Amino acid sequence: MKYDQKALYAELTHFYLSICEKEQVDEPRIRGLVGSLVRKARQAIPEEWDNKAKIHQLLQLFYGDWGFHCDADNYFYARNLYLPYILEEREGMPVSLGALILYLAASLKLPIYPVNFPTQLILRAEVDGEVAFIDPWSGKYISVDELKKLYEGAFGFGAQIQPEDLARADIPMLTARFRQLAKNALIREEQNDLAFNYIQFLLAGRKDPYDIRDRGLVLAQMGAYPSAIEDLEYFVDQCPNDPTSSLLKTQLLELKGEALKDANAIH
Repeated sequence: MKYDQKALYAELTHFYLSICEKEQVDEPRIRGLVGSLVRKARQAIPEEWDNKAKIHQLLQLFYGDWGFHCDADNYFYARNLYLPYILEEREGMPVSLGALILYLAASLKLPIYPVNFPTQLILRAEVDGEVAFIDPWSGKYISVDELKKLYEGAFGFGAQIQPEDLARADIPMLTARFRQLAKNALIREEQNDLAFNYIQFLLAGRKDPYDIRDRGLVLAQMGAYPSAIEDLEYFVDQCPNDPTSSLLKTQLLELKGEALKDANAIH
């Protein structure tokens, strides 16, 4: 079964389309900008080169000549997941820049794949039986020893990387992780209308308790307490062992108090 290198880019596209007002959506322009990158890459990377040389050149083009980058001071902003901003400003975060690299790699038939590394998205290039890892933050190669240090930084000294942490990402897990990151970014910035639109888009495909939980958090920020309570109670009921359920029980008490105040104010 062929691996879908463009799956992450598809998620970026869905995110953009779901949060924009229909009259603001400019799909043809986005397709044109991305298509232009593909054409430029094909022109700059000779067909007769081997895959290792082609991958080196693609990274040089993307991060060097074209100037795509991550800004450490603006790393978590939701705009870094927004396709028009990424393509116009050449700025993103590892997952969004990685999605573009993967899209270009697929278009050029290059063996670059996503890795669901715990700290952030990592890319792996597979050439002639060898594997090299790429940090989409900078486009630089990153050694297994460096990845081990990142892993220990996240999980404690002596924590051991598991083989699945460096393998090709499972696509459903990859997309779920992207969706949670996107929701968290919008909720953190209190972009409530956009977060609500995105979650409604996700819920149109399946009834996921985590999407319902996050919709409840957004509704609470919007002051829609009865609907927020309904969503959060559903999550606590469906996922009682999730660590956030105990925190939500406290929040539910507060929301019920706010709802009661609103009801008394009306009367």
